[in-house]
Amino acid sequence: MATYKVRGSSHSVIYPYRTETGKIKQQWESYKTELEAITRQVFIGYLQKTNDIIGLQKAVNEYKQNRLLEKHNMDSSVDDKSLEKFKPISCDNLHRTYREFATIWLPLHARKKRFSPKTYDSYLSNLENHIYPYFGDRIMSAITSSDIDGFVDYLSKKPCNGYKSFNKKPNDIPVLSSATVKRIYNVYNSGLETAKRWGFIIDIPHSSAPIEKPKRRKAWEYQKVSATLDEIEDKILHLAVHLAFVCSLRAGETAGIEVRTIDFCDRSYWITQEVQRVSDNSLKEISHNEIFRIFPKDVSTAKSSLILKAPKTEGSYRKQYLTTPLMREIRDRLRKIEEEKSFFGTDYKDYGLLICKPDGRPYDPSSFVKPFKQYQTSLGIAKSEQIEFQGLRKSGQMHKVRLSQYNYQLVAENSGQSPAVLMKNYNDILETEKRTLSLLVETSFYTAVESNADSTVQT
Repeated sequence: MATYKVRGSSHSVIYPYRTETGKIKQQWESYKTELEAITRQVFIGYLQKTNDIIGLQKAVNEYKQNRLLEKHNMDSSVDDKSLEKFKPISCDNLHRTYREFATIWLPLHARKKRFSPKTYDSYLSNLENHIYPYFGDRIMSAITSSDIDGFVDYLSKKPCNGYKSFNKKPNDIPVLSSATVKRIYNVYNSGLETAKRWGFIIDIPHSSAPIEKPKRRKAWEYQKVSATLDEIEDKILHLAVHLAFVCSLRAGETAGIEVRTIDFCDRSYWITQEVQRVSDNSLKEISHNEIFRIFPKDVSTAKSSLILKAPKTEGSYRKQYLTTPLMREIRDRLRKIEEEKSFFGTDYKDYGLLICKPDGRPYDPSSFVKPFKQYQTSLGIAKSEQIEFQGLRKSGQMHKVRLSQYNYQLVAENSGQSPAVLMKNYNDILETEKRTLSLLVETSFYTAVESNADSTVQT
């Protein structure tokens, strides 16, 4: 039960309560007068008598909020103009919505963590499409653990938007994947420490991350890649596919190859940059230190731009060696570029890119994705067996792992990865290898059984 104690000029009420996680804690509250303390003791006693656990939790949170407001009201020592303009901590924060917090927090967090524009876009997209519709107008300090669990459950049943839902009946639209649900949860959860420090919440609500069941990217055996290359007639797509497989490139790296880094004598070139499409919002908020160029927009009203930026990681700066057929195709491409320069004259926009449009403008990396899928369909490849453009990188990595007799260090460094990432995500067992293993078992096992049987008969 709640007890009343006097310490000096302070009148205290002490009582136990159960937290949202089920732990029992002791709450100690101080009041200026005996009347306030006795009134509080009676109220807490009533909640305990009626076994109102939720009411007790609410009473504790309200007391803590009021104490925090008093503390902020008393503290007038901060005289910082930048803080006054931005006011991350103020007496009103406990009554502000999640949207008010997130719009201040995300740009600061992104710059502090040195987000790439693409990562910033991902966070912003998750906020606007999933988190704001659910929590955006809620008072952040009132969001509980059960609210967060309800949010995760809501996401797990939420239908997909975009191309996954296009022209489909409601019952046929898939729900968000477990990986997407966890990514959204992580975006929400990553701001809670800051929210507590800024006074938007008293305590961080306890919750556990949803389980992710990752979907492994498909890959092809090298024979299938070769057969597909033989059928691709579009020269730009053919070169992009060829490069992505042989050099284990990401789509952005493929679109960003610099002509000046190609050395035919050394049979090599360097990965020094990549092309990405990012929103104008991210370009406003994120540092441009790693952005080499922002390309002019093809459509002035577009809300995003293509950029030329540093590779994904420091290890992604790397030297790649070329095969003879690939060098021959690159030479043909360079001759075509010279013809296009001559045709367009001063209208040619020379950005030094190997894979570019006829007038020199860059390709959006996503422009390789749809044509590659269309070619697979036109070749009669079943949808279940089709791969993404990124699957070419995985296919190339798996082929090199086997050629190098499983030298993961060599193959990883060649593609700008860590051996751990390579082994985890790029090391699927091929169907032909499973079939070969089955034949080996058949040969060894049944031969041994038959030999033992013959021996028994002879005996």
